[in-house]
Amino acid sequence: MCRLLGIIANKPVDVEFSLERFRRLAYENPDGWGIGWYEDGEPRIFKQGIPAIAYESKLPSLSKEVRSKVIIAHVRKGTEGGPSEQNSHPFKYKNWIFAHNGSVDRNNLLSILVDKYKEKIEGETDSEVYFYWILQCIEEEGDIIKGIEKAVAEVVRKSYKGLNFLLSNGSTLFAFRYSDPSLRARYTLYKLERKPSKHEPIEFLSKETIALIRSKSLKGEKAVLICSEKLTKEKWTEIGFGNILIVRPDLSTEEVKIL
Repeated sequence: MCRLLGIIANKPVDVEFSLERFRRLAYENPDGWGIGWYEDGEPRIFKQGIPAIAYESKLPSLSKEVRSKVIIAHVRKGTEGGPSEQNSHPFKYKNWIFAHNGSVDRNNLLSILVDKYKEKIEGETDSEVYFYWILQCIEEEGDIIKGIEKAVAEVVRKSYKGLNFLLSNGSTLFAFRYSDPSLRARYTLYKLERKPSKHEPIEFLSKETIALIRSKSLKGEKAVLICSEKLTKEKWTEIGFGNILIVRPDLSTEEVKIL
């Protein structure tokens, strides 16, 4: 199952992944990895269709260089489409960056996707089609939350397992949690509202991948973190099932039930 990590802060922060801590569990997400961030308001993504722990992986060096107010990271265990750069997450379109954990009915969404978005598809995944379907609904509704609500309502009418995603337009971060009810315990999503600290660089340990995630600048910044799992012993709050979390540029949060 894929892993999601999102950070939004009041100032640009860094996130370094220390791969020396990866062990056997890292191989449970072997089908690619990626990071999305913003530079001067422009979205940037870098991804590879190889395990994040592979010798050729550029994750260690890249993660030391990225600094952004919004960062979305993803490690992939594929459901549709083999390991490749095109099939790895995140995906971007205009100012949007998106990463997904789960699976949806790709063929159904392709059948209702307009050509404007259909022609942008580069890979073979259901997640990329899900991304463009959400954007299409946002455009049709003229409102982000109403668009997302319309999009996910259509998805659950067909076959699906998990709908969890992180989405950003560069200023606001959106996190949605939903799955087949029988898989609810698998498709978790948590948030942590972190206040400025004068302590040492922040370190998180991922139990799912045994990865050490470190941020030197986060110790002095206010930030909201969203992850598929709890990374520290701090007070992480589980995002409600069927809820979308909205984290605005001032880091105020709102959780809205849409399913």
